[in-house]
Amino acid sequence: MTAPEAIVQAQVEAYNAQDIDAFLACYHPDCEFVPWNGEEELRGLAAFREAYSQLWRRSPRLQARILQRMVVGRHVIDLEHLLHHVDGPRDPIAVVYETEGACIRRVHVISHQD
Repeated sequence: MTAPEAIVQAQVEAYNAQDIDAFLACYHPDCEFVPWNGEEELRGLAAFREAYSQLWRRSPRLQARILQRMVVGRHVIDLEHLLHHVDGPRDPIAVVYETEGACIRRVHVISHQD
């Protein structure tokens, strides 16, 4: 497993465990969440902590299942299916993780609605 793939996999495992500290440990201090559909961006660990803590409070059984994964250099592209989302069944999403060193620097999400 490449270093970019290993950090993304650790992030997925922390997401599924809803372990906010382990989750944030995978991210660069200046991390960014950039949805391609114009939704609100997140910048920095404090914003990630608030958004994901809130999401997990609303969806305590939320899980991400990786349907496919591709690694291209420092980028990891996952096709993810979110299970047990509070808003009901979700279509799979494409998530592009851009790594920098041993951290995830930027996340782009492409959903069916885009």
